[in-house]
Amino acid sequence: MKKIPEIIIETSRKLRKEMTLTEDILWNKLKAKRFKNKKFVRQFPIYVYTEDSWLDRYIIPDFICREDNLIIELDWNIHNKKEVYELDKYKEKLLIQLWYKILRIKNEDIINNIDKSLTYIAASFPW
Repeated sequence: MKKIPEIIIETSRKLRKEMTLTEDILWNKLKAKRFKNKKFVRQFPIYVYTEDSWLDRYIIPDFICREDNLIIELDWNIHNKKEVYELDKYKEKLLIQLWYKILRIKNEDIINNIDKSLTYIAASFPW
């Protein structure tokens, strides 16, 4: 396993300290194995190999359940911008190559109907 560079560790810590409202809402449902007895972590860096650039690269998803290779990404309006959307798709491609399943949930879905979002997450587990 590669040693995670300090700048990536610091970025992850900063993201955990500065969660958005929707991240906080969902985290309160997922943390401490509260949801389906699954262990989720926040903003955990994942090393991905990028053949096209030959550079070390880390992706920091919003939430990850490592035992089931499940990633949850929360999307807000900026994710509708073409360049952000394309970057999201590129990162998803890299993560899928590592056998991760990615769930994208809109912020408004978390705020307006958290139970529906949790049902969607629960349906993605491989049991």
